Amino acid sequence: MLWGKRDELVAGSERRWHAAETGIVKSTARSWHCDYSRYPLAFGAVPALFSLMLFVSSYAAAAENEDIAALRRMLGELKAENRKLSERLSALEGTSPARRTKPTEVHQHPKPAVTAAKHPPTGVSPPVDPPPLPAPDLSEAAAKRPLHERVRELEIGWAANENATRQILRDTLNKTGPKINNFLTLSGVVEGVASRAGSFTGPTQENLSLGTAELDFDIKLSDWLTGALVLHFDSGTGAIFPTGNQPVVPTNVPGVGVDRFTLDRTHVTVGDLMQFPIAARFGVEVLHFGTSTGVARLDTLSIGTPLTTEVFENRQTAGGLEFAWPTPPRQPPPAPVVVPRVSPLVVAPAVSQLMRWLGYTPLPERPFRPTPVTFPFDPPPFYGSVMAYRGSDSVIPGRTKIDDYNATLGFRTRGHCGVPYDQLKDSLICPWTLDFHVDYNTSVFESRFLHSSYLPFLSQIGRIPGVAASLKTSFGPFAFVGEVNTALQQARFFDEFGITRSMMPMTWQASIAYQFDWNPWVTEIGAQGNFVSVGYSGSKDMAGVSILQSGVPTRIGFVPQHRLFLTGGEWVMDGLKVAVEYSANWDYPVSSGGTGRVAHGAFGLLQLNF
Repeated sequence: MLWGKRDELVAGSERRWHAAETGIVKSTARSWHCDYSRYPLAFGAVPALFSLMLFVSSYAAAAENEDIAALRRMLGELKAENRKLSERLSALEGTSPARRTKPTEVHQHPKPAVTAAKHPPTGVSPPVDPPPLPAPDLSEAAAKRPLHERVRELEIGWAANENATRQILRDTLNKTGPKINNFLTLSGVVEGVASRAGSFTGPTQENLSLGTAELDFDIKLSDWLTGALVLHFDSGTGAIFPTGNQPVVPTNVPGVGVDRFTLDRTHVTVGDLMQFPIAARFGVEVLHFGTSTGVARLDTLSIGTPLTTEVFENRQTAGGLEFAWPTPPRQPPPAPVVVPRVSPLVVAPAVSQLMRWLGYTPLPERPFRPTPVTFPFDPPPFYGSVMAYRGSDSVIPGRTKIDDYNATLGFRTRGHCGVPYDQLKDSLICPWTLDFHVDYNTSVFESRFLHSSYLPFLSQIGRIPGVAASLKTSFGPFAFVGEVNTALQQARFFDEFGITRSMMPMTWQASIAYQFDWNPWVTEIGAQGNFVSVGYSGSKDMAGVSILQSGVPTRIGFVPQHRLFLTGGEWVMDGLKVAVEYSANWDYPVSSGGTGRVAHGAFGLLQLNF
């Protein structure tokens, strides 16, 4: 067909040509027909070759169409991704100003903290409003930046705003904090202790134990009616009210303690010593004798227990009267002040740096103005109490009367050397506090240690009165504690070997603590930031006695003659304290009934307060 069309075109052209050329075209046509008849195979292959060329070109075009389709598909996906980024960018740029302006409207006109030079809550200058988060850059230059960078910048700002919102909610909840309802507040502590300590008679031992687990319920129905209830975890292996730790006869293998929560302390107070000089109090609690209050973490900064507390702490069911004089005059509450925060210096920064090295990057948070704190009024300088309790029948068999008493008389004061608090940041003396009191108890052998250790001999010992004098004071970043507890009469008895014993228990302690990153508004040394403490305590006539247990002489009722604590601690964050401590205990010499040895120990503490 193609060749036929070709002949028609040639014939048409011949008619248009000049007559002089007619002969030449005819001769050419006859020559072409002659060649075709002579080589038919060669001229038959031409259509096949032409078809092959058309097939190859069509296949290449099809492949090219597939590539174009793939490129179009990728281009569509890229457009969709850019569309999503643009939508996110528009949303972030549209919502960021609203999110940012709301907090600033709330804090636009804050009430400045009032400063005063007379009372400890002397204010510092009001802090400057926290800088707002950077506004999104909507300029032409910013629009030319890569889209993902602009989105990432705005998303970081959005996350910071979300963190700020959560922090506002957290701070709001912290104002109610541990309150269960309008009358009841919950707090407590969980404490773990790791130790490696030697003893006077055995090898060095390592231990990991639960030091304290406690739940405190504080009750306040009104200013005139308050109370407290404290539940305490007991492993059941202590000397006081053991559960299952009695030896298994006849193998003398100690039993296993049974874990339990017990009532540790409770009290009810009727009266308000800030409004009236006398109040009534009843409960199960530690009597005022020395510095012990029954809460070891509040009595001392050391992990171990001073000998004064270990020997003379006396927990009883008691009731009586408290007094404080003179009653403060009615006046408006002190002006609220912004208290500078004491920052941790060792553990917390090290952990934070390590986390950053490991790839953790905390989200930015909006800085907030610290909440001003209203300090309470100074309590009356003179205070005291008279409590009555019924002692043990082991001391006076067959007793029928409540004839044991505990009395306390104390004086407390404070000052700041007449200088405003914001000018005392480098002072080593001011502000200062002082608290001194003298305590009297009709029977020191009612204490938990002396009662349990000398139980076989209490009927011979009888009632032995005692007195304690203690001083707590602070000067700038330093805190000092001094205490002396002693019996007032000799305790005489016969031991199980028929030997006459005579003892007048006596203990004392002295300690000093230093607060790092201190500021004049710190009211308690060691309650925040970093601190170090050195404590020494000693004893007299506490070498113990010997009794027969399964026919073997056993030494009981003894404490070290000297004890030393070196303690360092840090509040890593609010409510979490870590501490380490070295201790050394010196036993009484052999001539006094001891071993003459020294026992060393190392302790680590992790304490959660809530």
